[in-house]
Order: sequence, then structure tokens, then C-alpha cells
Amino acid sequence: MKNIFSLGFFLLLFSCTSIKTNDTLIPYVIDIGAEKSIYNEISKVKHKDVVFYIEHLSDSTLKFHLINSNGKDFLRTDRKLFVNDKFYPIIFDTDYLFYSEMKDGKPIVSLEVKKNSYEEIPIPSIQEREKNPELYGFKKKSVMIDNSLYWILDRKGKLLKTNTDK
Repeated sequence: MKNIFSLGFFLLLFSCTSIKTNDTLIPYVIDIGAEKSIYNEISKVKHKDVVFYIEHLSDSTLKFHLINSNGKDFLRTDRKLFVNDKFYPIIFDTDYLFYSEMKDGKPIVSLEVKKNSYEEIPIPSIQEREKNPELYGFKKKSVMIDNSLYWILDRKGKLLKTNTDK
């Protein structure tokens, strides 16, 4: 009985320590026609860190820009576009409207400690920011895209237009 209890305890301990946590993945799948067009271009790219920047257009369509990532910023997203047999990171134009860097588990703001002298600090409480709102600033990021390959898709993922058919 003692051996069965020991074996059961060992198995329980082993199973608890061997649980793997999966990263959260939000997969995006588009129409096969759009996917094939994108795949044809990706297969030509020698640079491996392909990222898609999705721009919301005013006519309720989406413009998928193919960009090459120069850093890890774009690769840290859990949203991925599935193309053929791989997932590629997706970032949205709206990601940069309310973006903030993090420090100690809180968003960072810039605090003016002296005139034209700033220090980055974790964001204070609402009450603290309301006392002197002019002292706090938020860093902004933006993405500049020149001459990218792009695909314009409708809300169902169907390809409407691309500049890859040159």
C-alpha cells in the first residue's frame, strides 16, 4: 500500500511539473485567393521576419502591407496571419493610437521634473495625474510605410486589389 501511495504521489508530482503553457495565439485566416497571392510574394522574400501591418481604410476594407521586421517589436504580437503552412505576425494601425511602453507592470509616462527635463516613470493614479495634467506625457510610436507590397481585402477576407501584379 505504501508503494502504491508513493508511486501515485510521484506521478502526481511529475504530471504537475511537466505541464506546458502555450502562448496565446489568435489565428487570422483569409480567403484562399488572397492567401495564394500573399504566399506567392512571401516565397520570394529572402528576409525571414515578415510582418503584416493592417490599415483600416475608410470604405470598410482592410489594406494588408507586407513589411520586413527590423526588430523584435513587431514579432511580439499574439495575432498571426496563417499563410500556407506558417503563421506571420499581424499588427494593426490602431495598435499605435493608444500604445504605451511598460515598466514594472505599468504603462510608462514622461514626467517633467524640471523645465524641458523629463523622466520616464510608471503611470501614477488618476488622482495624481489630474492634479497636474500638464506634467505628464505619453510616448507615441508610428510606422512609416513606403512602397510596400499590399493587398486590399473586404471584411470577408476576399482580395479586391493588390499591387503585386506588376
